[in-house]
Amino acid sequence: MNMKKIILSLKKQKDTAALARTVAGMAMPATALLLTGDLGAGKTTLTMYLCKELSIDPRQVSSPTFSVIHEYHGGRLPVAHVDLYRLGNGADVYELCLDEYLERGFFVVVEWAEFMTESLECPFVRINLTLMEDGTRQAEVEASVELSGQEFFQQGG
Repeated sequence: MNMKKIILSLKKQKDTAALARTVAGMAMPATALLLTGDLGAGKTTLTMYLCKELSIDPRQVSSPTFSVIHEYHGGRLPVAHVDLYRLGNGADVYELCLDEYLERGFFVVVEWAEFMTESLECPFVRINLTLMEDGTRQAEVEASVELSGQEFFQQGG
């Protein structure tokens, strides 16, 4: 699959908030945000900012590590927030019914997306977050062909 890739430096919280604002602008029903990165890289923080940009109270957002999926309603789009960490390698997206969330028009956010056994069949943005030695973060952002035409990718971030 031919995907556009952009690398961003997230030096401050406002940079993470700006990235969330951009992703929220691309969010549509039946699309996904796939988040990868080590523990503490900022996946849940990015999700919190994203929900805020979608007019969902960010205080509702917490990592669904033990429940696996949290649903957030009341904003521009319903959000299904999925955390695959506890499931580890081999997490089955169909067993989790993620396709049903997409069919119902949710924007699906998947933390630890590298653990999925199969890809979601929908337009998506994938962000790999890396915690750098100096405490800043780096975001490697790529989008499926359906979303890579967005202005963000045309201008290089």
